[in-house]
Amino acid sequence: MKIKNAAVNSLIYFLYFFGACLITMLAEALLLKIIDKFVILPYLTQTVMRIVIYSAAVPALVSLLGYFEGYREARFNAAESAVSCVFAIILHSLFAMLFNFQAFITGAVRFTAGLIHNGSEITYENMMSQTPYSLFLLIFLAYGALYSLLLMFFKYYGAKKRISDRRELTGE
Repeated sequence: MKIKNAAVNSLIYFLYFFGACLITMLAEALLLKIIDKFVILPYLTQTVMRIVIYSAAVPALVSLLGYFEGYREARFNAAESAVSCVFAIILHSLFAMLFNFQAFITGAVRFTAGLIHNGSEITYENMMSQTPYSLFLLIFLAYGALYSLLLMFFKYYGAKKRISDRRELTGE
């Protein structure tokens, strides 16, 4: 395992996580804006919709990026990828805490924590003021672990697919 590769990969993985959350936030905002033009939804319904959107789209984007990276590199080093993911999650958590777990940096974390703590009584105000900070961090780490596992799995799958495609092309 090369330290330089792990450091560069951790920055790249952080950008993957951040970019996936940012793109999903833009899509979620557009979708809810369109729905809001036709129907007025209670905040609980909006929160559940946000959780579903973020919980589906961010992992899908991270998986897709992992696959393309594995396919491009045609190699997979599990130890290097795991170390890179850990450092990416640490960097991501620092930004998440800096921006108070806003959706553009953390995806569904804020809404999930608020829903778990406040239940059907969730509002924007009590989501941030009454929910314990440790719950935000715990849910953030769970999502980070999910993103990392998906990234590593699909990177592995992409590398294997590239090697298989090469074999088919060369006849070996």
